[in-house]
Amino acid sequence: MAYQTKMFLRMCLPAVGIAIGAMLLALAVGAFSDLPVALGGQPLWPGLGDTIALSGALLSGSAYLFAVLRFRRWERGEGDCCFVCTCLLGREREGRFGPYRKCLGCGKNHALGRI
Repeated sequence: MAYQTKMFLRMCLPAVGIAIGAMLLALAVGAFSDLPVALGGQPLWPGLGDTIALSGALLSGSAYLFAVLRFRRWERGEGDCCFVCTCLLGREREGRFGPYRKCLGCGKNHALGRI
């Protein structure tokens, strides 16, 4: 697998996680809401599972759009790039030897050089 493919998958992973989490939460809320229906009552929260699923889909879509926009900026040559594989660098982190950024393609750490 190429470094650029790994980079794009790592960029889209939060959007996929949000979508899966929202769908699981919507299923759990829908199942819990329908428990009184089995006994002849009314659902506890009618439509809440659908609302959670829709809001999760919107949030996941916006996270995916953000990742695609970052990828497009990288294709144009804007943004910080790794000197090993030329992939995009991730967020700034605080490490043992100071701040650094991790490459989204090869996974190498790049020191920011601040003292």
